[in-house]
Amino acid sequence: MSGPPLVGARRSDVALAALADGQVIAVAGDGGYLLAARHGHDGAAALRHARGPDPADPGPFFVVVGRRDQAIALASAWTKETEILTNRMWPGPLAVMVPARPGAGGGDPVVRITMPATRGLRALCRDGEPLLVGALRRPDGTPIVDPAEIGARFTSTDLALIVDGGISRGLGPTVVDCTDSPPVVRHVGALPEAYVDAALMMGHRRRKWFGRRSDPG
Repeated sequence: MSGPPLVGARRSDVALAALADGQVIAVAGDGGYLLAARHGHDGAAALRHARGPDPADPGPFFVVVGRRDQAIALASAWTKETEILTNRMWPGPLAVMVPARPGAGGGDPVVRITMPATRGLRALCRDGEPLLVGALRRPDGTPIVDPAEIGARFTSTDLALIVDGGISRGLGPTVVDCTDSPPVVRHVGALPEAYVDAALMMGHRRRKWFGRRSDPG
């Protein structure tokens, strides 16, 4: 049985059509290749089926957005700290954990949202809708970074297509839990924890300064 076809990053129409049909694709993301499906519409079940009996722990699923309004629509609360971090670091390797609107978390009260630095993936979401993604990892837990390796591992029955993003290296997103106040870094990826702390500190200082400027007293 043949492997999934490789399509160019500019053929977003082909990828969007496959996703709209409920199929799973592979696409380059921050820190390696990802399996992606439509958010909701049994997307989590589709990703688990495509992955198969994988001995490597892929970690939790994330929702990828291409626009800020898509992210806010997924959350039941969007705090000042969440606003500060996403204003400062999106697009980029930052994922925020926020309270999920009913149905947005797939049964989980928290949804993990990212707006990646990877342009091709971000464009798919901007032109379509948010995507549910899961990391593609080898049995030893290291990320898959080469589309050729995905083609050798999966069949066209498992995976509709691979969006060719070349070799996708680097670390995945840093995950910040914004359901706590102050926010807590749950996983350190490409963004050092010190960057998160500095962004929050600077954001709070700017808010206080502008607050004093607007105070008529």
